[in-house]
Amino acid sequence: MSAQSVRHRGGGKGRLQVLSRRALPLLIALQVGLLSAAGAPGGGAVPTPAGVSVARLSRQVQPSVVDTITFADPAGTQILGTGIIVSSSGLVLTDYHVIRDDVFVGVRVGGTGEVHLATVVLTDPDDDLALLQIQDAPTLKPAELARTSSAAVGDPVLAIGNAMGLGQVPRAVAGRLVALHRSISYGVGSGTVDLDGVIEAEAPIFAGDSGGALVDATGHVIGLIAAGSDDGPCAPAAVCPLYLAYAIPIHTALTQIGYTTF
Repeated sequence: MSAQSVRHRGGGKGRLQVLSRRALPLLIALQVGLLSAAGAPGGGAVPTPAGVSVARLSRQVQPSVVDTITFADPAGTQILGTGIIVSSSGLVLTDYHVIRDDVFVGVRVGGTGEVHLATVVLTDPDDDLALLQIQDAPTLKPAELARTSSAAVGDPVLAIGNAMGLGQVPRAVAGRLVALHRSISYGVGSGTVDLDGVIEAEAPIFAGDSGGALVDATGHVIGLIAAGSDDGPCAPAAVCPLYLAYAIPIHTALTQIGYTTF
C-alpha cells in the first residue's frame, strides 16, 4: 500500500506538508504478508507522565476497543485496523478508510481470537468515518466518552489500537496533547480528506491503529485516531512508529456520522 502525505492546512498559507518521505495517511494497515517480517512494535515511547498508569487505563479502556478485520477483494487481501464500541448493542465507530468497499467486515473483541461478523450501518467518506454493527456479539462495554473541551494542550493521553495488526489485546502507549484545532488533509484512495478541528497528540503509533482511541487520563475517549505523521529517520527495512497522531474529536465524529445517542 503506497504512502501518502498528511498535510496541515494553516492560516491563509495554503497547505503545509509536515511529512518528508514517510507517511501513513491512514494508519490502516498492514496486509498480513507484511507481519512476518515486521515483528512486534517497540521503541520510541513517550515518557509516561507522572501519576498516569498506562496499565490501569489500558484495563479500563481495552474492553471497549476492537480489532477490525476486512477483506478488500475476493482473493482475500486482508486489512487490519481498529474500532471503538459506542453502544452496548454493538455499534462500533471506525475510520471509513479502514473498511471502504470491502467485501467482508469482522471484529475481534477483547483480543479473544474470536471474530464476529459486522455489517456497515453508516459511512461518511468525506469525513473518513464509518459505523459498524457487530452481529451475535457477547455482552459489550461501550467506551466512556469525553468532550474535547475538557482537554488542554500538554495533557497526558493514551493511544490504544491494533498496532501492527498483530491481533492481540489492543496496545496502549502514553503521549501528550500537542494541539486541539488542527486542520489536516490526507489521501484516501484516489481522493483527499480535509478535516478541521483535529486533535494532535505526540504518541508513538503504528499501522493498524486507524480507528483506535485517543484517551485522557481518566480513561475517557476524546478522539478517533485517523492519521499520523513523523519526519524522523527510519531504516528502509525497519518498522518505525509515527510520533504524531491525529484524531477526530469523538463527539464530532459521532455527530457527523449521524449517531447522536450519547
